[in-house]
Formats: sequence, structure tokens, C-alpha cells
Amino acid sequence: METASPEPSLDAAARASVTIGRSADELRALWLRPETQSRIWADFADVTADDDGSAEWTARGPAGGEYRWRTAAQDADATTVRWSSLDGADIANTGVLTFRPAPGDRGTEAHLDVRFDPPGGVVGEAVSKLFHIVPREIVSKALYRFRALTTTGVIPTTDPQPAARNGGTDK
Repeated sequence: METASPEPSLDAAARASVTIGRSADELRALWLRPETQSRIWADFADVTADDDGSAEWTARGPAGGEYRWRTAAQDADATTVRWSSLDGADIANTGVLTFRPAPGDRGTEAHLDVRFDPPGGVVGEAVSKLFHIVPREIVSKALYRFRALTTTGVIPTTDPQPAARNGGTDK
């Protein structure tokens, strides 16, 4: 008797690290501010965070598709922030942000690990392709934006700075 083998997981994990010239306490406090999440993940999703550590996420896909989930903060300590998506998420995910002293008294190393687990099978493959999930890029960009926010107070962008040609429009 043949049994169907389980569908392979489309699990996509990524890790990024950066050194920031601030204390772990300062970085953790900034990360946990509700407005920070919407700013650092802006290229990936719209995030509406609450003071309790939970957040609503909406990521846009091609052709107007939207993928939604809610995350909740998990128990953590002074050097770690953890979250995971709740049941019913269009794309299940978990994340861990860890702060460690940087060598040479240069501040703090921030290590961000995120795992996306879209549904399996054909639907999951379609979501991954449509969503263009490139976890490493998503995580690296979020951490880069966080570092910029902590060091300058703003996240650099070229939007809406049109080209200087023809009054800002290309013809």
C-alpha cells in the first residue's frame, strides 16, 4: 500500500546582523515602540502595532492581492524580543531579535532571525512567487532601516524625489 508523502515545506528563513552604536536597552525600547514597526517593515508590509506587542500585518502582492496576519509578542528578556503569527495567518511566521554587546565596546550587535512558512503545495508556491518572498532581503532591509532610525532618527529614502530631468518626469 502506498502512502502519500507529506508535501515539502516552503519554509523560508533568514538572518541578518548589524552593529549599532547604542546600548541594548535603548535599541530594545525603540524596537518595541509601536510606530517603529510600521517604519522599518514599510517596504514589505503595512504594520499596525499595539502597545501590548501585538500587530496587524498586511502585505501586498501583485494584482492587488493582500496577505494578512496578526502577530503576538512572546515572553522575552532584556536582550531578546520574540514574536509569532497567530492561527489563521495567510503566511505563518516567527521572529527573534537578539541584542549582544559588540566587540571593542562599539555598541550592540542586533541579530534578526525571521522564518516565513507559507502554506504548502501549489498554493504555497504561488504565494511565494506572487509575494516575491526573498526573506534575506526583507530581513536585511528591516535591520538596515532600524539602524538608520536609531542613528539618525530617520530612514533614508529617495521617495518622492523624482529625477531632475524635465521637471521630474521622464519623457
